[in-house]
Amino acid sequence: MTENKINLIIIGEDESTLEKQRSILSYAGDVNIKLICSNSIIDYIYKHTKDENSVVIINLTANGLPELKYLNQLDNKKAAIIIIGDQSDVSLLSQAIRAGVKDFIDHLTYEAQLDGVFSNIKKIFINTASSNNVKRLNVIMSVKGGSGASFLATNIAYILAKESHSKVALLDLDMQLGSIGLNFDITPKYTLNDALAAIDDLDSVALEAYMAKYNDCLSLLLPSSTEMLLPGEINLEKLRKLLELLKVNYSQVVVDLPRLIDPLSKMILEQADQITLVFQQNLVQFRNGCRLVQILCNELDVPLDKITIAINRFDPENNLHVNDLKRTVNHDRIYTISNDYEGVPNASNLGIPFYELLGKSKISYELKELAKVLGNVELHAEKKKRFNLFDLF
Repeated sequence: MTENKINLIIIGEDESTLEKQRSILSYAGDVNIKLICSNSIIDYIYKHTKDENSVVIINLTANGLPELKYLNQLDNKKAAIIIIGDQSDVSLLSQAIRAGVKDFIDHLTYEAQLDGVFSNIKKIFINTASSNNVKRLNVIMSVKGGSGASFLATNIAYILAKESHSKVALLDLDMQLGSIGLNFDITPKYTLNDALAAIDDLDSVALEAYMAKYNDCLSLLLPSSTEMLLPGEINLEKLRKLLELLKVNYSQVVVDLPRLIDPLSKMILEQADQITLVFQQNLVQFRNGCRLVQILCNELDVPLDKITIAINRFDPENNLHVNDLKRTVNHDRIYTISNDYEGVPNASNLGIPFYELLGKSKISYELKELAKVLGNVELHAEKKKRFNLFDLF
């Protein structure tokens, strides 16, 4: 965002404090910083919270409750708002949450936190404004329990983040037995359940607080391990809004979707850019998979070219061949992922994506080829080793 800079407005009643905050944030780049020093900061809150391309930092007065109550009453706030005040005051925190502020920083420790908080918000602005991002929603769905859909979703998301430097969100929609978090050794502070409960008060900036970050490019949204939701208990419109916010913030959204056709999965499948059905080489799974392809195409009107088939734990010696499946489903968009009886469970037990642990393996190569197709992106190729005369001796 070099042409349309972010407007950063810092409001407060102490000039030296404002100047110190300007100094902390002066290295942010591509930011127009404006200081407003006044004994009546309420007069400036309404004016400067209407601009959607702004970040407003409000330094509360000694009794900051009137400012927050006023902020809470405003209906047309579009700016990202950061509050600096007394974090130990529960009444202030409560009003700040209701007002939809993006962060509340304690006035005694803001010097150590302010730059990081602002940088995170700035990244969201930049990502939202970028017109070069490839927006993709990939659904990974097993044709039978235990086929390895979560394994594929884990590694496809990780590869897209690592090899294309895209911002990737991985969403685990198995609300009863979701296991994606174990593959990354992540226990989230906030869960998918929390995000859905708060969705009416969230925007693309606030959503980031609910994402569990594995690295700079990959974030996860995981179900609660203690609060179980049945499929019928998930509000369809809230999930739809959540997907819309994810697609604003992330170039690639990967969804691990349970094997169930209901209104919720129907909505997600209809929005997907690609649906990957995960098979294994046995007659039951081939039959189930063929039936699922028919349901997607005939009942949900999903075009066949939006469906990809991944045969997991592929064995070339198996008497069920890829060509058999191609003829049955009349579709040749089929990829195979080999088996690794030791590497795959080891990676899961360590809480590390397989591709991160064994990136040079045959399976990793196959996963990378599949990720390239699903993400519709160019992935970084390995640099070829330069020929050195001394290698001959």
